[in-house]
Amino acid sequence: TFMKKTLLSILIFSLPFLVFSQKAESGNKTLEVQFSPLGSEPVKISGLRARYFLGEKHAVRASVFMGGKTTKTTTEATAANSKTTDKAGTFDFSFRPGYEYHLKGTKRLSPYFGGELLVGVNNNKNVDETNWLLNPAEVQSRINKTSSGVFGLNLIAGTDYYFAEKFYVGVEVGFGASLKGKGKTKVKYRNPENTSLGTTKTKGNSSEFNWGPTYQGTIRLGWCF
Repeated sequence: TFMKKTLLSILIFSLPFLVFSQKAESGNKTLEVQFSPLGSEPVKISGLRARYFLGEKHAVRASVFMGGKTTKTTTEATAANSKTTDKAGTFDFSFRPGYEYHLKGTKRLSPYFGGELLVGVNNNKNVDETNWLLNPAEVQSRINKTSSGVFGLNLIAGTDYYFAEKFYVGVEVGFGASLKGKGKTKVKYRNPENTSLGTTKTKGNSSEFNWGPTYQGTIRLGWCF
């Protein structure tokens, strides 16, 4: 399986360095990615995290995720002599500053616990453009934007295992809560001369509060420098 092959590859790579493996020290920095070897997309990176060790036991950290998607659909209506193009896009951003307290562990194992904040934003944008193939031709377009923010707090616990000098794998679990705001929606018509409607702005009527375990089936792979 993919999981077995991944672990075997890590083991083979680390054999020449096992004697020299060591944990992070004061002043060290780490950079890591999280990926999901047990998921439907094993090589998909779910975030980027950096840490700075204030000492052997104390570290500050920050995680960043940024991503989005754009979909374009074109529909032609022969009877109405028109063509409609719909562009839908999403953008997600999150920033997680936090703190870790590392326990004694072993020479290669560094367990820790701590906490982190979550600040994020979710944007959705839809652009509908209809081209009426008349004589003269007319174009009408509508832009629909929805934006909402997210704020949360997580308690975390995890461990780093240094399988080679300055390289480690790790796992992490947590428990926390997050609040997604009501958000706001803005609808704007790009061609107001073709419609009696103008720009409208509305606030959402529902918010979302989540709490519980924040475990994700990801493995962390990092480099200490």
